[in-house]
Amino acid sequence: MTAERLLSTTMTAQHERRCLSLWSLREDVLVDTGCANGSVVLSGRWGEIRMHQARPVVREALRRMSLGPISLANVMAEMAAESAVRPSPGGRTADRPAADASTEILRVLHRLQHLVVRSLMLEGADQLLLSVVPIAQSARYQPDTADRHRPVRLSRFAFLRSEGEGFVLESPVSLYRVVLHGPEASWVIGMLGRPVTIDEIAAAVPLPDAVIAEIVAHLVGSGMVHSAEQPSPGADDRTRPGARDNGTDNRDRAPSFAEDRDPALLSWSAVDLLFHSRSTLGRHDADFGATYPLADRLPPAPAVKPLPDGPRLSLARPSLNEVTAADPPLTTAVEQRQSIRSYGPERLTATALGEFLYRALRVRGLYEPQGENRHQEGYTDRPYPSGGRAYELEFYLTVRDCVGIPSGIHYYAPLEHCLVQLGDGETDSAAADLLAEAQITAGLIDPPAVVVTITSRIHRLSWKYSGLPYALTLKHVGAVVQNLYLIGTAMGLASCALGSGDVELAARATGTDWLTEPSVGGFALGAPSRASTQSS
Repeated sequence: MTAERLLSTTMTAQHERRCLSLWSLREDVLVDTGCANGSVVLSGRWGEIRMHQARPVVREALRRMSLGPISLANVMAEMAAESAVRPSPGGRTADRPAADASTEILRVLHRLQHLVVRSLMLEGADQLLLSVVPIAQSARYQPDTADRHRPVRLSRFAFLRSEGEGFVLESPVSLYRVVLHGPEASWVIGMLGRPVTIDEIAAAVPLPDAVIAEIVAHLVGSGMVHSAEQPSPGADDRTRPGARDNGTDNRDRAPSFAEDRDPALLSWSAVDLLFHSRSTLGRHDADFGATYPLADRLPPAPAVKPLPDGPRLSLARPSLNEVTAADPPLTTAVEQRQSIRSYGPERLTATALGEFLYRALRVRGLYEPQGENRHQEGYTDRPYPSGGRAYELEFYLTVRDCVGIPSGIHYYAPLEHCLVQLGDGETDSAAADLLAEAQITAGLIDPPAVVVTITSRIHRLSWKYSGLPYALTLKHVGAVVQNLYLIGTAMGLASCALGSGDVELAARATGTDWLTEPSVGGFALGAPSRASTQSS
Protein backbone atom coordinates (compact mmCIF):
# COMPACT_ATOMS: atom_id res chain seq x y z
CA MET A 1 0.00 0.00 0.00
CA THR A 2 2.93 2.35 0.59
CA ALA A 3 3.56 2.64 -3.13
CA GLU A 4 0.03 3.87 -3.87
CA ARG A 5 -1.18 7.35 -4.62
CA LEU A 6 -3.65 9.01 -2.29
CA LEU A 7 -5.88 10.06 -5.15
CA SER A 8 -6.13 7.94 -8.26
CA THR A 9 -7.63 10.17 -10.93
CA THR A 10 -7.94 8.82 -14.43
CA MET A 11 -8.95 11.28 -17.13
CA THR A 12 -11.30 9.62 -19.57
CA ALA A 13 -11.63 10.38 -23.22
CA GLN A 14 -15.40 10.26 -22.97
CA HIS A 15 -16.88 13.29 -21.25
CA GLU A 16 -13.53 14.01 -19.53
CA ARG A 17 -14.76 12.46 -16.27
CA ARG A 18 -12.32 11.35 -13.65
CA CYS A 19 -12.50 8.07 -11.80
CA LEU A 20 -11.93 8.86 -8.13
CA SER A 21 -10.37 6.50 -5.61
CA LEU A 22 -11.98 7.00 -2.20
CA TRP A 23 -11.21 5.69 1.26
CA SER A 24 -13.35 4.93 4.30
CA LEU A 25 -13.52 2.67 7.33
CA ARG A 26 -15.82 -0.28 7.87
CA GLU A 27 -19.23 0.83 9.11
CA ASP A 28 -18.73 -0.94 12.45
CA VAL A 29 -15.51 0.95 13.27
CA LEU A 30 -15.72 3.72 15.87
CA VAL A 31 -13.00 6.39 15.91
CA ASP A 32 -12.15 8.36 19.05
CA THR A 33 -9.88 11.31 18.27
CA GLY A 34 -10.31 13.01 21.64
CA CYS A 35 -7.78 10.96 23.56
CA ALA A 36 -4.89 12.43 25.52
CA ASN A 37 -1.49 12.98 23.89
CA GLY A 38 -3.05 13.10 20.43
CA SER A 39 -3.84 9.40 20.41
CA VAL A 40 -6.56 7.90 18.22
CA VAL A 41 -8.50 4.77 19.24
CA LEU A 42 -10.29 2.66 16.64
CA SER A 43 -12.77 0.09 17.95
CA GLY A 44 -14.38 -2.62 15.85
CA ARG A 45 -15.39 -6.27 15.67
CA TRP A 46 -11.75 -7.39 15.87
CA GLY A 47 -10.84 -5.39 18.93
CA GLU A 48 -9.26 -2.04 19.65
CA ILE A 49 -6.30 -0.31 18.01
CA ARG A 50 -4.61 2.64 19.76
CA MET A 51 -2.42 4.94 17.69
CA HIS A 52 -0.19 7.08 19.90
CA GLN A 53 0.73 10.65 19.02
CA ALA A 54 -1.08 10.59 15.70
CA ARG A 55 -0.45 13.66 13.59
CA PRO A 56 -3.33 16.07 12.99
CA VAL A 57 -3.66 15.11 9.33
CA VAL A 58 -3.93 11.43 10.33
CA ARG A 59 -6.51 12.16 13.03
CA GLU A 60 -8.58 14.22 10.64
CA ALA A 61 -8.36 11.63 7.86
CA LEU A 62 -9.49 8.83 10.17
CA ARG A 63 -12.30 10.96 11.58
CA ARG A 64 -13.63 11.69 8.10
CA MET A 65 -13.17 8.09 6.95
CA SER A 66 -15.41 6.97 9.80
CA LEU A 67 -18.19 9.09 8.30
CA GLY A 68 -17.96 7.72 4.76
CA PRO A 69 -15.79 7.54 1.63
CA ILE A 70 -13.43 10.50 1.24
CA SER A 71 -10.60 11.71 -0.94
CA LEU A 72 -7.42 11.69 1.15
CA ALA A 73 -5.87 14.23 -1.18
CA ASN A 74 -8.66 16.64 -0.29
CA VAL A 75 -8.00 16.13 3.41
CA MET A 76 -4.34 16.88 2.92
CA ALA A 77 -5.05 19.95 0.81
CA GLU A 78 -7.47 21.36 3.37
CA MET A 79 -5.11 20.67 6.26
CA ALA A 80 -2.24 22.29 4.37
CA ALA A 81 -4.32 25.39 3.62
CA GLU A 82 -5.38 25.62 7.24
CA SER A 83 -1.76 25.31 8.39
CA ALA A 84 -0.70 28.11 6.03
CA VAL A 85 -3.06 30.61 7.61
CA ARG A 86 -2.68 29.34 11.17
CA PRO A 87 1.01 28.78 11.96
CA SER A 88 2.00 26.99 15.08
CA PRO A 89 3.89 28.64 17.99
CA GLY A 90 7.46 29.60 17.08
CA GLY A 91 6.52 30.37 13.49
CA ARG A 92 6.63 26.74 12.36
CA THR A 93 3.84 25.23 10.29
CA ALA A 94 1.47 22.93 12.11
CA ASP A 95 2.34 19.91 10.02
CA ARG A 96 5.15 18.58 7.89
CA PRO A 97 5.41 18.86 4.13
CA ALA A 98 2.68 17.28 2.03
CA ALA A 99 4.87 14.46 0.74
CA ASP A 100 5.81 13.52 4.29
CA ALA A 101 2.17 13.65 5.38
CA SER A 102 1.21 11.47 2.42
CA THR A 103 3.73 8.85 3.44
CA GLU A 104 2.50 8.96 7.03
CA ILE A 105 -1.16 8.50 6.06
CA LEU A 106 -0.36 5.55 3.81
CA ARG A 107 1.76 3.98 6.54
CA VAL A 108 -1.15 4.24 8.97
CA LEU A 109 -3.65 2.86 6.46
CA HIS A 110 -1.31 -0.02 5.69
CA ARG A 111 -1.48 -0.96 9.37
CA LEU A 112 -5.28 -0.68 9.26
CA GLN A 113 -5.87 -2.63 6.06
CA HIS A 114 -8.40 -4.92 7.70
CA LEU A 115 -10.53 -1.86 8.55
CA VAL A 116 -10.12 0.17 5.35
CA VAL A 117 -12.76 0.17 2.60
CA ARG A 118 -11.62 1.06 -0.92
CA SER A 119 -14.20 2.65 -3.23
CA LEU A 120 -14.44 3.96 -6.78
CA MET A 121 -16.63 6.80 -8.01
CA LEU A 122 -17.10 8.67 -11.24
CA GLU A 123 -16.56 12.38 -10.77
CA GLY A 124 -19.91 14.14 -10.63
CA ALA A 125 -21.88 10.95 -10.00
CA ASP A 126 -24.37 10.71 -7.14
CA GLN A 127 -23.32 7.21 -6.07
CA LEU A 128 -20.25 5.03 -5.86
CA LEU A 129 -19.31 2.46 -8.49
CA LEU A 130 -18.12 -0.17 -6.06
CA SER A 131 -16.59 -0.66 -2.62
CA VAL A 132 -14.06 -3.29 -1.56
CA VAL A 133 -14.82 -4.19 2.08
CA PRO A 134 -12.48 -6.33 4.24
CA ILE A 135 -14.31 -9.19 5.98
CA ALA A 136 -11.50 -10.76 8.03
CA GLN A 137 -8.78 -9.53 10.34
CA SER A 138 -6.11 -11.00 8.07
CA ALA A 139 -7.40 -9.19 4.96
CA ARG A 140 -4.60 -7.57 2.96
CA TYR A 141 -5.52 -5.64 -0.16
CA GLN A 142 -3.21 -6.27 -3.12
CA PRO A 143 -3.34 -3.23 -5.44
CA ASP A 144 -2.90 -4.04 -9.09
CA THR A 145 -2.64 -2.07 -12.30
CA ALA A 146 -4.63 -3.83 -14.97
CA ASP A 147 -2.82 -4.62 -18.22
CA ARG A 148 -5.33 -3.80 -20.94
CA HIS A 149 -3.97 -6.54 -23.19
CA ARG A 150 -3.78 -9.28 -20.57
CA PRO A 151 -6.90 -11.48 -20.24
CA VAL A 152 -8.75 -11.44 -16.94
CA ARG A 153 -11.51 -13.69 -15.63
CA LEU A 154 -13.83 -13.92 -12.67
CA SER A 155 -12.71 -16.49 -10.11
CA ARG A 156 -14.70 -19.71 -10.34
CA PHE A 157 -15.35 -19.35 -6.60
CA ALA A 158 -16.91 -15.88 -6.86
CA PHE A 159 -20.68 -15.48 -6.66
CA LEU A 160 -23.00 -12.52 -7.08
CA ARG A 161 -26.10 -12.08 -4.95
CA SER A 162 -28.53 -9.34 -4.05
CA GLU A 163 -28.35 -7.59 -0.70
CA GLY A 164 -30.46 -4.62 0.28
CA GLU A 165 -30.92 -2.53 -2.85
CA GLY A 166 -27.88 -3.75 -4.75
CA PHE A 167 -25.48 -6.58 -5.43
CA VAL A 168 -22.49 -7.96 -3.54
CA LEU A 169 -19.71 -10.09 -4.97
CA GLU A 170 -18.22 -12.63 -2.56
CA SER A 171 -15.83 -15.56 -2.68
CA PRO A 172 -14.64 -18.04 -0.05
CA VAL A 173 -11.13 -17.59 -1.43
CA SER A 174 -11.20 -13.81 -0.92
CA LEU A 175 -11.11 -11.94 2.38
CA TYR A 176 -13.09 -9.08 0.85
CA ARG A 177 -16.67 -8.38 -0.16
CA VAL A 178 -17.23 -6.19 -3.20
CA VAL A 179 -20.36 -4.06 -2.94
CA LEU A 180 -21.73 -2.95 -6.31
CA HIS A 181 -23.51 0.35 -5.79
CA GLY A 182 -24.42 1.09 -9.40
CA PRO A 183 -25.04 -0.90 -12.56
CA GLU A 184 -21.76 0.08 -14.24
CA ALA A 185 -19.59 -2.31 -12.21
CA SER A 186 -22.12 -5.09 -12.83
CA TRP A 187 -21.77 -4.53 -16.57
CA VAL A 188 -18.05 -5.20 -16.29
CA ILE A 189 -18.52 -8.27 -14.09
CA GLY A 190 -21.02 -9.62 -16.57
CA MET A 191 -18.22 -9.79 -19.13
CA LEU A 192 -15.83 -11.71 -16.90
CA GLY A 193 -17.36 -15.18 -17.14
CA ARG A 194 -14.71 -15.99 -19.73
CA PRO A 195 -11.18 -14.64 -20.27
CA VAL A 196 -11.37 -11.15 -21.80
CA THR A 197 -9.13 -8.13 -22.09
CA ILE A 198 -10.02 -4.61 -21.07
CA ASP A 199 -10.22 -3.69 -24.74
CA GLU A 200 -12.78 -6.45 -25.31
CA ILE A 201 -14.84 -5.28 -22.34
CA ALA A 202 -14.70 -1.69 -23.59
CA ALA A 203 -16.02 -2.79 -26.97
CA ALA A 204 -19.17 -4.19 -25.31
CA VAL A 205 -19.74 -1.97 -22.27
CA PRO A 206 -20.66 1.75 -22.48
CA LEU A 207 -17.90 2.91 -20.13
CA PRO A 208 -14.60 4.66 -20.78
CA ASP A 209 -11.58 2.36 -21.03
CA ALA A 210 -9.90 3.98 -18.04
CA VAL A 211 -12.94 3.45 -15.83
CA ILE A 212 -13.12 -0.20 -16.85
CA ALA A 213 -9.41 -0.55 -16.05
CA GLU A 214 -9.95 0.90 -12.56
CA ILE A 215 -12.89 -1.42 -11.88
CA VAL A 216 -10.92 -4.45 -13.04
CA ALA A 217 -7.88 -3.40 -10.99
CA HIS A 218 -9.99 -3.24 -7.81
CA LEU A 219 -11.57 -6.63 -8.56
CA VAL A 220 -8.13 -8.15 -9.10
CA GLY A 221 -6.86 -6.52 -5.92
CA SER A 222 -9.70 -8.07 -3.94
CA GLY A 223 -9.06 -11.55 -5.39
CA MET A 224 -12.43 -11.74 -7.15
CA VAL A 225 -10.84 -11.57 -10.59
CA HIS A 226 -7.62 -13.19 -11.79
CA SER A 227 -5.18 -12.13 -14.46
CA ALA A 228 -3.98 -14.74 -16.91
CA GLU A 229 -0.44 -16.00 -16.46
CA GLN A 230 2.17 -14.99 -18.94
CA PRO A 231 2.68 -17.85 -21.45
CA SER A 232 5.88 -19.81 -21.12
CA PRO A 233 8.36 -19.35 -23.97
CA GLY A 234 7.91 -22.06 -26.56
CA ALA A 235 4.65 -23.31 -25.05
CA ASP A 236 2.16 -24.49 -27.64
CA ASP A 237 -1.42 -24.51 -26.42
CA ARG A 238 -3.02 -23.92 -29.79
CA THR A 239 -5.33 -26.90 -29.43
CA ARG A 240 -6.59 -26.04 -25.97
CA PRO A 241 -10.22 -24.97 -25.52
CA GLY A 242 -10.54 -21.21 -25.46
CA ALA A 243 -7.76 -20.55 -27.96
CA ARG A 244 -8.53 -17.49 -30.05
CA ASP A 245 -8.40 -17.09 -33.80
CA ASN A 246 -6.05 -14.21 -34.54
CA GLY A 247 -6.67 -14.21 -38.28
CA THR A 248 -3.56 -16.17 -39.20
CA ASP A 249 -2.77 -19.85 -39.65
CA ASN A 250 -1.97 -20.00 -35.96
CA ARG A 251 -4.23 -19.45 -32.98
CA ASP A 252 -3.42 -17.49 -29.87
CA ARG A 253 -2.68 -19.67 -26.87
CA ALA A 254 -5.61 -20.12 -24.52
CA PRO A 255 -5.20 -18.00 -21.36
CA SER A 256 -3.93 -19.93 -18.37
CA PHE A 257 -4.95 -19.15 -14.79
CA ALA A 258 -3.12 -20.35 -11.68
CA GLU A 259 -6.44 -20.97 -9.92
CA ASP A 260 -7.27 -23.73 -12.40
CA ARG A 261 -4.16 -25.73 -11.52
CA ASP A 262 -3.83 -25.10 -7.79
CA PRO A 263 -3.98 -28.59 -6.17
CA ALA A 264 -5.50 -27.16 -2.98
CA LEU A 265 -8.35 -25.51 -4.91
CA LEU A 266 -8.92 -28.42 -7.30
CA SER A 267 -10.19 -30.45 -4.34
CA TRP A 268 -13.05 -28.01 -3.74
CA SER A 269 -16.18 -27.10 -5.63
CA ALA A 270 -17.30 -23.50 -5.32
CA VAL A 271 -20.40 -24.50 -3.34
CA ASP A 272 -18.54 -26.77 -0.91
CA LEU A 273 -15.82 -24.20 -0.18
CA LEU A 274 -18.38 -21.45 0.35
CA PHE A 275 -20.34 -23.67 2.75
CA HIS A 276 -17.18 -24.54 4.67
CA SER A 277 -15.92 -20.97 4.93
CA ARG A 278 -19.27 -19.53 6.00
CA SER A 279 -20.07 -22.21 8.58
CA THR A 280 -16.75 -21.66 10.39
CA LEU A 281 -15.03 -18.58 11.75
CA GLY A 282 -12.06 -16.68 10.33
CA ARG A 283 -12.95 -15.85 6.72
CA HIS A 284 -16.14 -13.79 6.95
CA ASP A 285 -17.71 -11.03 9.02
CA ALA A 286 -21.26 -12.36 9.24
CA ASP A 287 -23.06 -12.90 12.54
CA PHE A 288 -22.17 -16.26 14.04
CA GLY A 289 -23.31 -18.42 16.92
CA ALA A 290 -26.27 -18.05 19.29
CA THR A 291 -27.50 -14.64 18.10
CA TYR A 292 -31.21 -15.55 18.00
CA PRO A 293 -31.66 -13.99 14.53
CA LEU A 294 -35.35 -14.92 14.22
CA ALA A 295 -36.46 -14.40 17.81
CA ASP A 296 -38.15 -11.08 16.98
CA ARG A 297 -39.82 -12.38 13.84
CA LEU A 298 -40.95 -15.96 14.44
CA PRO A 299 -41.71 -18.17 17.45
CA PRO A 300 -39.38 -21.10 18.15
CA ALA A 301 -40.30 -24.53 16.85
CA PRO A 302 -41.63 -26.92 19.51
CA ALA A 303 -39.16 -29.31 21.13
CA VAL A 304 -41.21 -32.27 19.87
CA LYS A 305 -42.93 -32.29 16.50
CA PRO A 306 -46.72 -32.60 16.70
CA LEU A 307 -47.90 -36.01 15.60
CA PRO A 308 -49.19 -36.26 12.03
CA ASP A 309 -52.57 -37.76 11.31
CA GLY A 310 -52.74 -41.49 10.76
CA PRO A 311 -53.07 -44.87 12.48
CA ARG A 312 -50.69 -45.34 15.40
CA LEU A 313 -48.82 -48.51 16.19
CA SER A 314 -47.29 -48.83 19.66
CA LEU A 315 -43.80 -50.32 19.80
CA ALA A 316 -42.27 -52.63 22.37
CA ARG A 317 -40.13 -51.03 25.06
CA PRO A 318 -37.15 -53.18 26.02
CA SER A 319 -35.87 -53.62 29.55
CA LEU A 320 -32.64 -51.64 29.71
CA ASN A 321 -31.38 -53.89 32.50
CA GLU A 322 -31.77 -56.92 30.25
CA VAL A 323 -30.23 -55.04 27.33
CA THR A 324 -27.24 -54.04 29.43
CA ALA A 325 -26.70 -57.63 30.56
CA ALA A 326 -26.95 -59.04 27.04
CA ASP A 327 -25.04 -56.38 25.06
CA PRO A 328 -21.42 -56.88 24.05
CA PRO A 329 -18.87 -54.40 25.49
CA LEU A 330 -18.68 -51.02 23.74
CA THR A 331 -15.23 -51.79 22.34
CA THR A 332 -16.54 -55.00 20.81
CA ALA A 333 -19.44 -53.16 19.17
CA VAL A 334 -17.10 -50.47 17.83
CA GLU A 335 -14.63 -52.99 16.43
CA GLN A 336 -17.34 -55.20 14.89
CA ARG A 337 -19.25 -52.32 13.28
CA GLN A 338 -19.78 -53.00 9.60
CA SER A 339 -21.84 -51.68 6.72
CA ILE A 340 -23.74 -54.86 5.85
CA ARG A 341 -25.14 -54.86 2.32
CA SER A 342 -26.75 -58.32 2.12
CA TYR A 343 -29.51 -59.96 4.13
CA GLY A 344 -30.39 -63.43 5.31
CA PRO A 345 -33.64 -65.40 5.17
CA GLU A 346 -34.75 -64.32 8.65
CA ARG A 347 -37.20 -61.45 8.84
CA LEU A 348 -36.93 -58.31 10.89
CA THR A 349 -39.60 -58.18 13.63
CA ALA A 350 -41.60 -55.40 15.26
CA THR A 351 -40.04 -56.31 18.60
CA ALA A 352 -36.49 -55.88 17.25
CA LEU A 353 -37.39 -52.68 15.42
CA GLY A 354 -39.05 -51.27 18.55
CA GLU A 355 -35.95 -52.04 20.63
CA PHE A 356 -33.69 -50.49 17.98
CA LEU A 357 -35.66 -47.24 17.84
CA TYR A 358 -36.11 -47.05 21.61
CA ARG A 359 -32.41 -47.43 22.32
CA ALA A 360 -31.29 -45.07 19.56
CA LEU A 361 -33.86 -42.31 19.08
CA ARG A 362 -36.50 -42.04 21.80
CA VAL A 363 -37.20 -38.95 23.91
CA ARG A 364 -35.98 -39.64 27.44
CA GLY A 365 -37.27 -36.37 28.89
CA LEU A 366 -39.24 -33.28 27.81
CA TYR A 367 -38.65 -29.87 29.39
CA GLU A 368 -40.98 -26.98 28.65
CA PRO A 369 -39.76 -23.34 28.79
CA GLN A 370 -40.23 -21.53 32.07
CA GLY A 371 -40.77 -17.79 32.52
CA GLU A 372 -41.13 -15.00 29.97
CA ASN A 373 -37.60 -14.93 28.56
CA ARG A 374 -38.07 -14.69 24.79
CA HIS A 375 -34.87 -16.66 24.21
CA GLN A 376 -36.11 -19.64 26.17
CA GLU A 377 -37.38 -22.66 24.30
CA GLY A 378 -38.39 -26.17 25.21
CA TYR A 379 -35.92 -29.00 24.85
CA THR A 380 -35.67 -32.76 25.13
CA ASP A 381 -33.18 -35.35 26.26
CA ARG A 382 -32.39 -38.22 23.90
CA PRO A 383 -29.77 -40.99 23.60
CA TYR A 384 -27.60 -39.07 21.11
CA PRO A 385 -25.91 -35.64 21.37
CA SER A 386 -27.36 -32.48 19.84
CA GLY A 387 -25.85 -28.98 19.92
CA GLY A 388 -27.86 -26.55 22.03
CA ARG A 389 -30.24 -29.43 22.89
CA ALA A 390 -31.98 -28.65 19.61
CA TYR A 391 -32.83 -32.25 18.67
CA GLU A 392 -34.20 -31.07 15.34
CA LEU A 393 -33.87 -34.41 13.55
CA GLU A 394 -36.95 -36.46 12.66
CA PHE A 395 -37.17 -40.06 11.45
CA TYR A 396 -39.44 -41.69 8.90
CA LEU A 397 -39.45 -45.45 8.26
CA THR A 398 -40.20 -46.99 4.91
CA VAL A 399 -41.09 -50.58 5.79
CA ARG A 400 -40.86 -53.31 3.15
CA ASP A 401 -40.71 -56.47 5.26
CA CYS A 402 -41.05 -56.41 9.05
CA VAL A 403 -43.17 -58.91 10.97
CA GLY A 404 -45.89 -57.04 12.84
CA ILE A 405 -45.47 -53.72 10.99
CA PRO A 406 -47.62 -52.85 7.97
CA SER A 407 -45.70 -52.08 4.81
CA GLY A 408 -45.53 -48.42 3.86
CA ILE A 409 -44.16 -45.18 5.23
CA HIS A 410 -44.33 -44.40 8.93
CA TYR A 411 -43.32 -41.47 11.15
CA TYR A 412 -41.46 -42.45 14.32
CA ALA A 413 -42.88 -40.53 17.30
CA PRO A 414 -39.92 -40.45 19.74
CA LEU A 415 -41.89 -39.20 22.76
CA GLU A 416 -44.73 -41.71 22.46
CA HIS A 417 -42.44 -44.43 21.05
CA CYS A 418 -44.88 -45.39 18.36
CA LEU A 419 -45.19 -45.36 14.58
CA VAL A 420 -47.73 -43.23 12.74
CA GLN A 421 -48.61 -44.61 9.34
CA LEU A 422 -48.59 -42.04 6.52
CA GLY A 423 -50.92 -43.58 3.99
CA ASP A 424 -52.17 -42.18 0.72
CA GLY A 425 -51.72 -42.97 -2.93
CA GLU A 426 -48.70 -40.73 -3.38
CA THR A 427 -46.77 -41.89 -0.32
CA ASP A 428 -47.55 -45.52 -1.17
CA SER A 429 -45.99 -45.13 -4.60
CA ALA A 430 -43.03 -43.29 -3.11
CA ALA A 431 -42.23 -46.19 -0.76
CA ALA A 432 -41.03 -48.38 -3.62
CA ASP A 433 -38.96 -45.51 -4.96
CA LEU A 434 -37.29 -44.94 -1.58
CA LEU A 435 -36.43 -48.62 -1.24
CA ALA A 436 -34.99 -48.75 -4.75
CA GLU A 437 -33.01 -45.57 -4.15
CA ALA A 438 -31.53 -46.98 -0.93
CA GLN A 439 -30.52 -50.19 -2.69
CA ILE A 440 -28.73 -48.28 -5.44
CA THR A 441 -27.19 -45.64 -3.17
CA ALA A 442 -25.67 -48.11 -0.73
CA GLY A 443 -24.89 -50.82 -3.26
CA LEU A 444 -27.14 -53.31 -1.48
CA ILE A 445 -27.51 -56.78 -2.94
CA ASP A 446 -31.19 -56.93 -1.96
CA PRO A 447 -33.74 -54.25 -1.01
CA PRO A 448 -33.57 -53.51 2.73
CA ALA A 449 -36.34 -54.45 5.12
CA VAL A 450 -36.54 -50.89 6.45
CA VAL A 451 -35.17 -47.55 5.27
CA VAL A 452 -34.88 -44.75 7.82
CA THR A 453 -35.14 -41.29 6.24
CA ILE A 454 -33.67 -38.57 8.47
CA THR A 455 -35.09 -35.06 8.14
CA SER A 456 -34.28 -31.80 9.91
CA ARG A 457 -36.69 -29.26 11.35
CA ILE A 458 -34.10 -26.64 10.50
CA HIS A 459 -36.01 -23.83 12.21
CA ARG A 460 -35.06 -25.37 15.57
CA LEU A 461 -31.51 -24.28 14.73
CA SER A 462 -31.96 -21.19 12.55
CA TRP A 463 -34.19 -19.51 15.16
CA LYS A 464 -31.25 -19.50 17.57
CA TYR A 465 -28.05 -19.69 15.52
CA SER A 466 -26.42 -17.62 12.78
CA GLY A 467 -23.97 -19.28 10.39
CA LEU A 468 -24.31 -22.70 11.98
CA PRO A 469 -27.70 -24.30 11.26
CA TYR A 470 -27.06 -26.53 8.27
CA ALA A 471 -23.51 -27.47 9.24
CA LEU A 472 -24.74 -28.29 12.74
CA THR A 473 -27.59 -30.46 11.52
CA LEU A 474 -25.16 -32.48 9.39
CA LYS A 475 -22.96 -33.01 12.44
CA HIS A 476 -26.02 -34.25 14.29
CA VAL A 477 -26.74 -36.68 11.47
CA GLY A 478 -23.24 -38.08 11.88
CA ALA A 479 -23.78 -38.59 15.61
CA VAL A 480 -27.12 -40.31 14.99
CA VAL A 481 -25.74 -42.58 12.28
CA GLN A 482 -22.95 -43.76 14.59
CA ASN A 483 -25.56 -44.44 17.26
CA LEU A 484 -27.63 -46.47 14.79
CA TYR A 485 -24.56 -48.42 13.70
CA LEU A 486 -23.44 -49.32 17.22
CA ILE A 487 -26.90 -50.32 18.43
CA GLY A 488 -27.52 -52.29 15.23
CA THR A 489 -24.19 -54.07 15.75
CA ALA A 490 -25.00 -54.83 19.38
CA MET A 491 -28.37 -56.28 18.34
CA GLY A 492 -26.94 -58.34 15.48
CA LEU A 493 -28.78 -56.40 12.74
CA ALA A 494 -27.60 -55.59 9.23
CA SER A 495 -26.95 -51.84 9.25
CA CYS A 496 -25.79 -49.55 6.45
CA ALA A 497 -25.75 -45.75 6.19
CA LEU A 498 -26.93 -44.12 2.97
CA GLY A 499 -24.48 -41.68 1.43
CA SER A 500 -27.03 -39.54 -0.42
CA GLY A 501 -30.70 -39.17 -1.19
CA ASP A 502 -33.28 -37.45 -3.35
CA VAL A 503 -34.69 -34.50 -1.40
CA GLU A 504 -37.72 -34.19 -3.65
CA LEU A 505 -38.54 -37.89 -3.32
CA ALA A 506 -38.15 -37.73 0.46
CA ALA A 507 -40.44 -34.69 0.70
CA ARG A 508 -43.07 -36.41 -1.45
CA ALA A 509 -42.84 -39.63 0.55
CA THR A 510 -43.00 -38.03 4.01
CA GLY A 511 -45.44 -35.26 3.11
CA THR A 512 -43.03 -32.56 4.28
CA ASP A 513 -41.82 -29.31 2.74
CA TRP A 514 -38.16 -29.63 1.74
CA LEU A 515 -37.54 -26.04 2.83
CA THR A 516 -38.87 -26.45 6.37
CA GLU A 517 -37.98 -30.10 6.96
CA PRO A 518 -35.40 -31.27 4.39
CA SER A 519 -34.06 -34.80 4.26
CA VAL A 520 -30.46 -34.86 5.47
CA GLY A 521 -29.57 -38.54 5.85
CA GLY A 522 -30.66 -42.14 5.57
CA PHE A 523 -30.07 -45.60 7.00
CA ALA A 524 -30.90 -49.12 5.81
CA LEU A 525 -31.78 -51.94 8.19
CA GLY A 526 -32.43 -55.66 7.90
CA ALA A 527 -31.62 -59.10 9.25
CA PRO A 528 -28.08 -60.19 8.30
CA SER A 529 -27.01 -63.34 6.55
CA ARG A 530 -24.29 -65.44 8.14
CA ALA A 531 -21.92 -64.50 5.35
CA SER A 532 -22.49 -60.74 5.68
CA THR A 533 -18.95 -59.48 6.28
CA GLN A 534 -18.56 -56.66 3.78
CA SER A 535 -17.50 -53.62 5.81
CA SER A 536 -16.76 -49.94 5.29
